[in-house]
Amino acid sequence: MPKRILLLTDDDGFFGQTRKPWVSLDSGRMACLLRDAGFFVEVRPLYDIMNGKGVIRDTAIFYTFSQKENARQYIKDLLTFLDNGTNRLIPSLDLLRCHENKGFQELYKRKYGISSLPAWYFARPEQTERVDLPFPLVLKDVCGTNGKAVYLVGDRRSLRRQLRKHFTRVSLPVRFDLFRRRYFRKARHYPEYPDYSNEKDYLQYRSYIREESNFILQAFVPGLTSDYRVLAVHDRYFVMRRRNRKNDFRASGAKRFEFDFDPDPALLDFARSVYRRCDTPFLSMDLCESDRHFHLLEFQALHFGMSVVSKNRGYWTGSAGSWAFVEARFGLEETMVYGLCRYLDSRERTGPGDTA
Repeated sequence: MPKRILLLTDDDGFFGQTRKPWVSLDSGRMACLLRDAGFFVEVRPLYDIMNGKGVIRDTAIFYTFSQKENARQYIKDLLTFLDNGTNRLIPSLDLLRCHENKGFQELYKRKYGISSLPAWYFARPEQTERVDLPFPLVLKDVCGTNGKAVYLVGDRRSLRRQLRKHFTRVSLPVRFDLFRRRYFRKARHYPEYPDYSNEKDYLQYRSYIREESNFILQAFVPGLTSDYRVLAVHDRYFVMRRRNRKNDFRASGAKRFEFDFDPDPALLDFARSVYRRCDTPFLSMDLCESDRHFHLLEFQALHFGMSVVSKNRGYWTGSAGSWAFVEARFGLEETMVYGLCRYLDSRERTGPGDTA
């Protein structure tokens, strides 16, 4: 285990998130807690490393993330560069790719054999026509959050309508250009491209210029009135129930949280089995129950909502159907550092592939 930890922050020490995506954890406090635990800790901004100040090797790198698209790409570029075989990225590069990317999450679940509802991942509406789909389904933008860009589609007609409305865009200037190309363009011929025609070029250009959003289709579970958010932090499992919106099939974004209940031990067993498959100190999981089986809907290993900790009276701990509730409140920074220290300690003792 590298005793050296690099805490990578955004500008001004920002390390998301707490109450909202734009509200930072106290990166200075996390650094102090890690030093108290015996680590050598550096806190540096992303841009400092990005622009060549120092060589980073043999280091555990714990990094911030963002829901802003340009910041996401910036962070991914840097972490891909730092994934050089000597450093340990926390979380891993694969889990970084999963952040707010429901499409890659489906591939990750498949890779590690994690029980999930059937799902399909597409880049273009036309691709759905080539697949036999069992309606009804839930249509989701791969980057949507808080229940946004999530739609229930009952048949192909409904699916086509929602895809046209929400997942494809053609701006007004482009519409004018398409109209010009189709009706006012002079006939052209290119000897080096004998199969060229104005009509064919127009159709190809129309397909190329259309803005599209990647999306998934996920099996719909009828009758659900709630789902669960479970945050695993080593051997501590923070749990809340999320009630659906009124007259809606969605729980995400409804802000109807429940904390004072005893979860089914099978829920905690399932959450633990998922967590143990992922090489990460913490995992925020959205889970549902269908036909007496639990399924992983979505998950995040960083930059996740913290209400499940901040509003809870404590956490659950245990295994294999035997769980006990521990009433205790912790600061968010203490929770993150606890998970990080236990994770690094377990990796030193057991190596990758085993958690709490």
